[in-house]
Amino acid sequence: MATITEVRTDALVPTDLVLKTGQIKIESEEISTKDLSDIPLPPPSKRPTEVLSVDKGTPDSHVPRDPRLIRLTGVHPFNVEPPLTDLYKEGFLTSPELFYVRNHGPVPHVKDEDIPHWEITIEGLVEKPLVLNFRQVLQQYDQITAPITLVCAGNRRKEQNIVRKTKGFSWGSAGLSTALFTGPLLADILRSAKPLRQAKYVCMEGADKLPNGHYGTSIKLNWALDPNRGIMLAHKMNGESLRPDHGRPLRAVVPGQIGGRSVKWLKRLILTDAPSDNWYHINDNRVLPTMVSPDMASNNRNWWHDERYAIYDLNTNSAVAYPQNNEVLNILSAGPSYTVRGYAYAGGGRRVTRVEISLDKGKSWRLADIEYAEDKYRDFEGELFGGKVDMYWRETCFCWCFWSLSIAIPELENSDAILVRAMDEALGVQPRDMYWSDLGMMNNPWFRVTITKENRN
Repeated sequence: MATITEVRTDALVPTDLVLKTGQIKIESEEISTKDLSDIPLPPPSKRPTEVLSVDKGTPDSHVPRDPRLIRLTGVHPFNVEPPLTDLYKEGFLTSPELFYVRNHGPVPHVKDEDIPHWEITIEGLVEKPLVLNFRQVLQQYDQITAPITLVCAGNRRKEQNIVRKTKGFSWGSAGLSTALFTGPLLADILRSAKPLRQAKYVCMEGADKLPNGHYGTSIKLNWALDPNRGIMLAHKMNGESLRPDHGRPLRAVVPGQIGGRSVKWLKRLILTDAPSDNWYHINDNRVLPTMVSPDMASNNRNWWHDERYAIYDLNTNSAVAYPQNNEVLNILSAGPSYTVRGYAYAGGGRRVTRVEISLDKGKSWRLADIEYAEDKYRDFEGELFGGKVDMYWRETCFCWCFWSLSIAIPELENSDAILVRAMDEALGVQPRDMYWSDLGMMNNPWFRVTITKENRN
């Protein structure tokens, strides 16, 4: 009778690059010295200084990048995710060089000497239209620092493309990252322009020049004015000025919503009585009904103009970082158990309240342990990177959590797959089955790691 000596796991995400770290330069005068040991600080980081050969000759030839990032759309535009295990190993906060990137086209070339004169306009349905330069944004408004997880709406799309090709490219499970962002609250800037009563939406537009105009989108004005939602304009990321791929010098950061609402290279804020009519707001970041085929979506533009299908809040999701892709576990030399680990997140400021693991195809479930590093900032008093950390009063959660569960080796040996699902405080739970849609966004069925058993002679 054959004896099983190894358990091989196969995940859907590529994680085959090696983590390399350098040092991060932190200005000591910008950090409160009170209770720093109690909060997560950014991981070691080293700003790339050389343009990669693959980027030379492209419109992004001015942007140094980290070679570890996995390119998902060829050479250009730059759309990348890090290897999932590298991302997980960095911990709660992600270094800028491993932070995922979603670019629709060329990165605006903003020189150092141009940054003080960078301007944004606040216009539309306001009593007092404004033009603010970068210095005014920093000097005339209170600055805050907060940990925020950004997630691309296409995270985990690769699984949908395996079932049926969508119009989107194949994100794995690392289309998300977390950083400490610093800047003023969007609410403070909008209030200084005095929104008119009929204003309902904040339309945002970036400086990136694309085939269909500048990238733009919108969020509801009452969200922007709600301090619990923490929407901000960021000029720093983990204490450093924003890097080119992440919106240098100024971007919107909309916690709890898909990354596509956090406009980079921000230039315009327009208050309106209707959602944005920007081409990218209408034709991207939507979940059309699953019965709408690609042909139907292309031939009937009414599907795209229906605001019911626009995505704002993130849904509940999770993924497994360990076991990593193609990890081999020799059960003869392994210890008594193996610790399965991964991440989970929810949307709209909701907290993940449980993560469950099944080894029997969903017939039974067991609870994983959850670590919410975001909570460590709630009792912190002081400034971090030039912004006040003020989270004690806030009940919303805008970051991922890490989960883990120790499983006995014999149980893994007798299982065909590890299934994972998360649930948030509103009891929003990951579904068993995939909801396929034309753009392949918001994919969040149970995360599955297949176990392949191999015999050794």
